[in-house]
Amino acid sequence: MADIRIPRLNTNDASYVLVEWLVDDGATVQSGATVATVETSKALEDLVSEHTGVLSRRLPAGADCRPGQVVAVLTPPSQTPPPPVAGPDREETDRTPQAPPVAPAALVITEPARALMREHGIDEQDLAVLGSALIRRSDVAALLAGAVVPSLDAPGGTEASQEDGHARHTR
Repeated sequence: MADIRIPRLNTNDASYVLVEWLVDDGATVQSGATVATVETSKALEDLVSEHTGVLSRRLPAGADCRPGQVVAVLTPPSQTPPPPVAGPDREETDRTPQAPPVAPAALVITEPARALMREHGIDEQDLAVLGSALIRRSDVAALLAGAVVPSLDAPGGTEASQEDGHARHTR
């Protein structure tokens, strides 16, 4: 069994946001595969598995996490994955409060994105034009900058943001 832990990604941050899982719970992961996206105060970073095994998530998308925290466990394909959370018969080694699971239809808004929304008086209804269930700080910044271009393939559109001189298209 191998843990997938959050590495120290930014020396200025004590915590990050687990933005999205790129691999389904229970899926087999190969060593070197990107399994999740983590947001720091400065950037989005890929979380890469250093081992091969069956992924068992420990945190939902949108949860806060800190360097060194176990966010998933990999078990050999021939073994049964461990239970998803610590119980009374299992020692709890991670005492970070767990975020409640996010309903698939609900918006997942990262904390840095929420802070920027509060700063500029943007509410969740204003985000509909983005056409995404996952809202990052860069998405709110693009909305503020007027760089959001509605797409024809999604109700409310998707966005193409101009960030640091590079166009980024999201779904």
